[in-house]
Amino acid sequence: MRRQRTKWRFWLDPAGIALIYWSVGLLWILLSDHLLMQAGVDPATLTRWQMAKGLLFVTLSALLLYGLMQMGQRLLREQTERLKESEASYRLLFEHNPRPMWVYDLETLRILAVNQAAVVRYGYSPEEFRRMTILDIRPEEDRPKVAASAWAPRGAFKHSGPWRHLTKDGRLLEVEIDSHLIEWEGRPAVLVLVQDVTERNRIARENARYREGLEKLLEVSRQLMGKTTDCERLQEELVKTARQIVPEAEAVLLWMRCGDRFVLTQKDGGPETLKPGFSLPLTAELMARLETINTLDPVEAAALQACTVPALRHLQAALVAPIRTEHALKGVICADSFTRADAFAPYERALLQSLAALASVILQNARLFAQLRRLSRQLLVAYEEERRRVARELHDEVGALLTSAQLCLGMAQMEVSEVQQTLAQNLQEARALIDRLSQEIRQLTLQLRPPLLDELGLVGALQAYIERYQKQTGITVHLRSELEPELRLPELIELTAYRFVQEALTNVARHAQTEEVAVQLRLTDRELLLVVEDQGVGFDPEQVFASGGSMGLAAMRERIELLGGRLEIASQPGQGTCLRALLPLPAEADRLISTEHRYEQE
Repeated sequence: MRRQRTKWRFWLDPAGIALIYWSVGLLWILLSDHLLMQAGVDPATLTRWQMAKGLLFVTLSALLLYGLMQMGQRLLREQTERLKESEASYRLLFEHNPRPMWVYDLETLRILAVNQAAVVRYGYSPEEFRRMTILDIRPEEDRPKVAASAWAPRGAFKHSGPWRHLTKDGRLLEVEIDSHLIEWEGRPAVLVLVQDVTERNRIARENARYREGLEKLLEVSRQLMGKTTDCERLQEELVKTARQIVPEAEAVLLWMRCGDRFVLTQKDGGPETLKPGFSLPLTAELMARLETINTLDPVEAAALQACTVPALRHLQAALVAPIRTEHALKGVICADSFTRADAFAPYERALLQSLAALASVILQNARLFAQLRRLSRQLLVAYEEERRRVARELHDEVGALLTSAQLCLGMAQMEVSEVQQTLAQNLQEARALIDRLSQEIRQLTLQLRPPLLDELGLVGALQAYIERYQKQTGITVHLRSELEPELRLPELIELTAYRFVQEALTNVARHAQTEEVAVQLRLTDRELLLVVEDQGVGFDPEQVFASGGSMGLAAMRERIELLGGRLEIASQPGQGTCLRALLPLPAEADRLISTEHRYEQE
């Protein structure tokens, strides 16, 4: 260990002793010779005095040297004892420190000494450590950086990290290091104290991932709450989200209860032989297993899945979260690993359970919304049937009565004599009012149920309506249709498309302040697209809908959404307006309806 500094005593130093001896001897010779010369004795006596003086000098010198050496030996013994005590204390601190410690040579980076904590933590014996350098316990890619840091100029104390260390069995440790420059057997060395922060950093990373997962769930909940019209797409989003919040999962499976079976409705990854649509009979044994599967650890849950589904026989670990609505089990989300039994962290189970709870709410909302839309569609059909009946009665009965009244008034007018001019004039005014009433009833009949829609189809009915619209308003309408004139679509789709164009053109005449408008019809494999666009004054859609200023558009949006479609409005003040209505075709609509019925049955 590093030597302690001791207080320097000049008279105990070899050079000091020699200087003292030389000074005392010189003074003795000069002073004694001077005194003898002053005494004036004869030569024989002087010779005897010289001999006595020499003997006395040798004796005093020996006593002086003896005393100085005794003091030096005593002081050396004291310092040696203190040094032993200090080294014992330092070695006790070094050997028994619970944190790994070692000393390495500053020039060669070779490990010189190591404590027991390092032996236990890293798995190397003290002899193995002493044959290694500090680079040998680092990953290959970290070694240049470690060497540069070790040889860089530094102060006596230094804190660095985090660094990565390798144990003998290949485990990777994350550590922080406190180091101190010392002397070891006369050479510059570094005393290292290691703090293992692997677990602390792992917990910090898991907490960060847990927060990210919660934020992702919050974001997904906001998105999915607005997509309750399509349960199949909701399931796709749930599986995709599960894969994101449990990144170690090699497969995510979504099982849903359909009648008396459990069906794999969506999957991401997993065996190719296990395809969506695979189902299991809903036995009492299976329900009992599913009721308790979320309480099992990942290995037990994997074993249970492997026993239930043969295609999952190689499963190593699994997280399973039940989906419940109204206290009944409706499905499970499974995150599976086929290669690692320790693939999942505890926080990932909590995230998957949160996703399952979110799925319960969303699917319950989807089921209720499906019921509401089905009832609303039935109401819409009944509403259109009632409009058709009223239009037919107005045309057939009221129209016939007005025609009869017109004929009667005409015959009465012919019988009026020339002297009854006032009566003749009144009859003429009555006939004019009946004509006007007939025209109003005809317009009302067209609005209630356009007969041309039944006779000519969507394209022919729109052409006829646009001709009347241009005559009444003076606005030029450019109609571009990619539909064949003889093509017939389902009645509700044709009627909704006709009402949409009718409402859009009415709004153009009332508010757009423009002389031209474009109407486009386009048919794709999955939907009918209608576009009405003008270059008028435009408006702020959010402000208008918030103030309730466009009841017609709001009602049209609801009508379109009841058919599984959507209405898009693009407009800004001074920049015109573009309305896009997308209505699903029968195949797509049937898929939505069948999905709704399935969830209603669940």
